[in-house]
Amino acid sequence: MQIKPFFPVFIVLVGVVIYAYYAPKNKPERAINLTPKEYIELVQKNRAAKLAAEAKIKAEAKAKNEQKSEEIQK
Repeated sequence: MQIKPFFPVFIVLVGVVIYAYYAPKNKPERAINLTPKEYIELVQKNRAAKLAAEAKIKAEAKAKNEQKSEEIQK
């Protein structure tokens, strides 16, 4: 029994379509092709984003704690 070339080609095409569907639209930034200055800027930008996210989480937690303390006092 011979396998016709249609089936392997079909399987490869289905694999390519599935990969293209699930591949991320925005690739993550990598430091491989950056100059030293661009790399430093990338690190600083990521650090600033991380600190901003942490500050937001802390502010939300503080607001929740204040609401709980107000409810307890009532």
